[in-house]
Amino acid sequence: MINEEEEEDITINIMTLGNSSVGKTSYIIKYTDNYFREIYLSTIGIDRKVKSIKLNNKNIKLIFHDTTGQERFKSLSFNIIKNADGVILMYDITNKESFESIPEWIKNVTEAKGNDFPKILLGNKIDKENKRILSYEEGNKIAKDFDIDFFETSVKEGINIDESCKALVEKILKNLKNKEKKNNISLNDGRDSSLSKSKEKCC
Repeated sequence: MINEEEEEDITINIMTLGNSSVGKTSYIIKYTDNYFREIYLSTIGIDRKVKSIKLNNKNIKLIFHDTTGQERFKSLSFNIIKNADGVILMYDITNKESFESIPEWIKNVTEAKGNDFPKILLGNKIDKENKRILSYEEGNKIAKDFDIDFFETSVKEGINIDESCKALVEKILKNLKNKEKKNNISLNDGRDSSLSKSKEKCC
């Protein structure tokens, strides 16, 4: 969504999806405030955090919508997806159930926004290597199967936090640019069609 007051200012809505306790809240707070706390209360409903960045000579306002992973809130998540510009999907490399839920979360996104909607997959908590039960290869495979960029992250150690978010924002900017091009082409086609009809009538 481009701010009409200043063409270079862009507001981007990003949603996090995944099971409870995979690190969604910690990821957002680490990225926006550069702060990590070992324990967070489970998110109830949806919280928002905002961060302004500059990328590709554009001033960008990022609004993160932090969602709970609890099943009863999936309908709420679905409604927020409709207003999002991109999605962060996250699982915990020490929790197999969180990984096995990823296809279902992807299905929710696809139903709401289509296959080409910007998204990334994160395998979080690589600082707990001694408790790892999911390999990098397993995460990378499911990402390839769904054509999604994949990163392993550690919010605690700050590994791949900025890099993964930058990758998603770049995908979102590219998607918004493509949408604008399509809209302009549609508008031009409409004008050309009207002009053709007018010429047919007058000649």
